[in-house]
Amino acid sequence: ANIQDYLEGQGWAVDHAPNGALAIHKLIEGKFSAGVFDLNLPGLGGLELCARVRASIAPSLPVLILTAADALEDRLRGFQAGADDYLIKPFAPAELVARLQAIIRRASGSSRALAETLQVGDLRLQTSTREAHRGTRRLTLTNMGFLILQKLMQRSPAIVLRSELESHLWGDEPPGSDSLRTHIAHLRATIDPPGSPPMLHTHRGVGFQILGDPSRSE
Repeated sequence: ANIQDYLEGQGWAVDHAPNGALAIHKLIEGKFSAGVFDLNLPGLGGLELCARVRASIAPSLPVLILTAADALEDRLRGFQAGADDYLIKPFAPAELVARLQAIIRRASGSSRALAETLQVGDLRLQTSTREAHRGTRRLTLTNMGFLILQKLMQRSPAIVLRSELESHLWGDEPPGSDSLRTHIAHLRATIDPPGSPPMLHTHRGVGFQILGDPSRSE
């Protein structure tokens, strides 16, 4: 209720659901620019709600998850379910607005992206459909994972500076928490499964790089 009051005071049109089941009904019936899901919704939790939204209800809906959990594994679970961003309680309402504006802006910009097929080694990305494959295995990307991977593949084999990647994702308002590290960790787990030659490389203090030939990494 506090979030709704604040957002409406900022000029947003807001609908509220007290539980996950009602949220699904509202998402099916209405059209929304973004969703804010609490991790501990009664009944159907925020993670399961997010996964269902991504799977069929509104696959392109920007989603921000609210939670009191701050462990890396908790954030990874949120991104695995398809969340675009993650806000830790307690938070300033102004930060929530900034985060919402950022994920809505990213979703709008990516939907207008020109179609292209990117390939580095056995990793392929179709930007118009967001389909990604490594070899014959299809990869499931979050919205943020897609944006990061697209940027890294477009620039491969060059290293993309951390600051440049943060600017690409968040503009002039990068989040205070280490969100990029969490998104990179989730993307690495997606494209570099155990037993596969690693393609996503971290250059500490510098940036990140996608390489098709592991022998070329540092």
